[in-house]
Amino acid sequence: MIFLKICILVVTLSLAVLQLAHCKTKSNEFDFFTFTQVWPMVACLKDRSEEYKCHISRNVTGWTIHGLWPSGGRSSKGPTFCNNSSKFNESAVEKLLPELDVYWPNLQSETTRDDFWAYEWSKHGTCAKLVKETRNEYLYFKKALDLFQQINFTGILTDIGVIPDDNKLYDVLNILNKITPRLSKVKGVKPRLSCYKYKEQFYLNSVIICFTKQFEMTSCLPTPRDNRLYFKSLKDIRKIEKVENLVNNDNLISCPRDNLVKYPTIRYD
Repeated sequence: MIFLKICILVVTLSLAVLQLAHCKTKSNEFDFFTFTQVWPMVACLKDRSEEYKCHISRNVTGWTIHGLWPSGGRSSKGPTFCNNSSKFNESAVEKLLPELDVYWPNLQSETTRDDFWAYEWSKHGTCAKLVKETRNEYLYFKKALDLFQQINFTGILTDIGVIPDDNKLYDVLNILNKITPRLSKVKGVKPRLSCYKYKEQFYLNSVIICFTKQFEMTSCLPTPRDNRLYFKSLKDIRKIEKVENLVNNDNLISCPRDNLVKYPTIRYD
C-alpha cells in the first residue's frame, strides 16, 4: 500500500513538472515579428518631461529603429523578458556599433547609449532566440539593421514627395496608399502608420511592418480599437491620454479622421 502511494506521488509530481515545463515553453512562443521605425523628432515629443530629456545626435538624419519584437502567440502582444540571465553584452555587437549609433540610437539623454539596446535585448531579443536568424545577440541586432536597410522609409517618403516641413500638413491615408506598393509585393499586405497627438496637432509617428518567422512580409494582426496608445520608456510605462475622433482604419493607429498630420523637421541641440 505504501509502495503504491509512493508510485502515485512520483507520477503526480512528474506530470506537474512536465506541465510546468510545457507552460514555460508555450509562454515563449510567438507567431510573427513586428518591426517598427520611428521619426525621432516625434519620439522626442512623446517622451517629453522634466525627467526625460531628449537628444538627437547630428549623425541621425532620418527614421530610426524602435524595435524588432516577437509578437502574437499566447499573448496578443507576444512574449517578453524570456531569459533574465541573458544580459546584453556590448562586445557581442561591437562590429555593429557604428550602424546602431545612427540607425538605432538611444534618444534619452539621461541614459547611456547602450541602455536602450540592453532594454530591447532583454525584453524582446531574448524571446527571438527561438528563430535561427535571431538566435543570439549579434544576429538579433544584425537582422534589425538588415531590415532597416531593406526598408528605407526615409527614402520612400522622399520619393512620394513627403519631406519634413514644420509648416505643412500631409494626408496620412494618402501616404499609406502610396507607400504600400513600395513596401510590399504581396497583394493585400499593408504596413501600418501610427500618429501622435501633441497640443491639438497630430504628427506622423511610426511605421509598423510585420514579418513571418522566415522574415517574409505579412499582415499585422488587428489591434483592439480602444482609442489609446501605450509607449514604453526605459524606466516606466506612461499611458497617453485618450484621443477622440480617430480614423476607422486598422492600418492607421491613433490617426485623426481628417487624416491631416505634421511631419516635422529634426532639431538638434
